[in-house]
Amino acid sequence: MEEKKEKNPFFENRYPYENDMQVTSQKIKEIKESYFKLGENNLSHLKKTPNRVKSIEYFEKMLQDRSQRVKELEEAKAKGKKVVGVFCIHVPEELIYAAGAIPLRLSCGHYDSIAPAEEIIPKNTCPLIKSSVGYNLNNINPLFKFCDVIIVPTSCDGKKKMAEILSNKYNIWTLDLPQDKENASTKEFWEAQIYSLKEKLENLTGNKISKKNLKESILLLHKRVELVRTLFEMRKYECAPINGRDVYLVMQVAFFDDIKRWMDQLLNLLKEVKDNVIKKKFVSDKNTPRIILTGSPLVWPNMKILNILEESGAIIIADDTCVCGQYFYNPVETDDWSMKAMIEAIADKALLPSVCPIFTHSDDRMDRLLELIEQYNANGVVYHVLRLCQVFDFEYAKVSKILEKKGIPILKIETEYSEEDIGQIRTRIEAFIEMMGAK
Repeated sequence: MEEKKEKNPFFENRYPYENDMQVTSQKIKEIKESYFKLGENNLSHLKKTPNRVKSIEYFEKMLQDRSQRVKELEEAKAKGKKVVGVFCIHVPEELIYAAGAIPLRLSCGHYDSIAPAEEIIPKNTCPLIKSSVGYNLNNINPLFKFCDVIIVPTSCDGKKKMAEILSNKYNIWTLDLPQDKENASTKEFWEAQIYSLKEKLENLTGNKISKKNLKESILLLHKRVELVRTLFEMRKYECAPINGRDVYLVMQVAFFDDIKRWMDQLLNLLKEVKDNVIKKKFVSDKNTPRIILTGSPLVWPNMKILNILEESGAIIIADDTCVCGQYFYNPVETDDWSMKAMIEAIADKALLPSVCPIFTHSDDRMDRLLELIEQYNANGVVYHVLRLCQVFDFEYAKVSKILEKKGIPILKIETEYSEEDIGQIRTRIEAFIEMMGAK
């Protein structure tokens, strides 16, 4: 006799959005195939790079073949491990690791996963939101099914409603981001959110977050930051030993890979890059235009702007986006190892260094951009805006005005995930690069 399942009050009176996505198994198969094909196309572009490091092959394989990670997560779940899905950089991974859980970042940049989502989400919505919903709810992402809970920071209105949609099928926790991160009441409000998250993770996993475990997770992520900063420092050389697209590959594998293995593989890559510097094997020369990328995030497999920039004769030597340069550049900094000091430091790290324009005041974003331009000796800035990503679109006028006063060329590219505008974007980027050369 079949056991009667107890009704879960969490799902009462909720609208089953996923039932409105009329996606056949054949269509899901086609979306998966197009996702893989686009990834392969990106990698074929990258293979043309001269003096490219061989150790990048690990990161290529992990992006295209998730089977190893799927097996590892199956084994972890069988042993009682919990998996925590996350969106945005404001979720403190230190707490997730300290609770003995596994974090997975779930964002997607695939055009073909948008159409199914548009059956339940307005068409006039940021493509990252639509792509992420279609990618995850339709099981195109093989890792999504392992999530015991998904944490969604309320970083924009689209993310808030995405959280509601996902909550009809999954256990969703929101992190309410303050509008202003500079005043005392904000600090108190945000720290309360982090303490609440700590308690929720303890209840989810059944593991008490001890001072010892929290310190170990903080130090683990300190090591990750140290390796990433070493990689970023190498990009300051007059001739670059690694191109911007390969750096993006490395960072985005960190979304889902085992953290210790990822750090081991990054260490191997750093050793090879250092050897290439000694041997004077570079991917660009001293005359190559150096570009800072800013604006809306570029999530795998959406690499079209990166490909066009570097195939048109420029190199991306830094960025301030939440999927690469911001992702884990800043470590938790604590005065002592008491629980109170660590939680406060984690709260600060998850909020204060962020230069996302979601906050009412974002002058620190401008400061960070100017700092990057100076540190990396940049020749120009490409400002990327995903169509309907209002917060980044709002910021452009301020950013462009300040850069123009300082004589720094800037090019705004507004686009979606479709490849229909590649020709137009290429023409504009080539003209921008030519203008920088003439200047």
